[in-house]
Amino acid sequence: MNEVKLLQRRYLTIAAIIAALFVIAIAGYMIPVEKQDVPARIVMDNTGGRVIFSHQAHAEDYGFDCIDCHHDDIGSDTFLACGTCHPAEFNDDFRVNHQKAFPSDEACLRCHDDVPTAPLAEDERPDIENIPLRAEAFHTQCMGCHEENGGPYGDDSCYQCHAR
Repeated sequence: MNEVKLLQRRYLTIAAIIAALFVIAIAGYMIPVEKQDVPARIVMDNTGGRVIFSHQAHAEDYGFDCIDCHHDDIGSDTFLACGTCHPAEFNDDFRVNHQKAFPSDEACLRCHDDVPTAPLAEDERPDIENIPLRAEAFHTQCMGCHEENGGPYGDDSCYQCHAR
């Protein structure tokens, strides 16, 4: 009989611990997280291997301002993701959907002469030869900054940023 009470007490203790952890988990899920001014990390998928960019380290630890990388704030308080202006490729999906990523029509004037109101004829489209694709924009921006500021740079440094 003593063993039964000991087992019951043990199970009761385990059940109490599980219940407490469950309540803590639910509370953690229900309490909204404060929006961070700077995201801690950004994962960039690419053919050279995924890059986990430590956004917070570059902004807070290294002291870079937003405008150092987000070179075109188009007059708003929020900065655009790189892929908004620099797509992986200029395909039909980008041509049809990119305008949804901009906060206002003012952004259109960065690449267009006027705010487009209908699909553009081929001769009215911006010269995409002068707009770097995302990979080229990243390499120009990141490698240039690394070279200037002593970060990983050069032919042997790829896998310091790109996952294998």
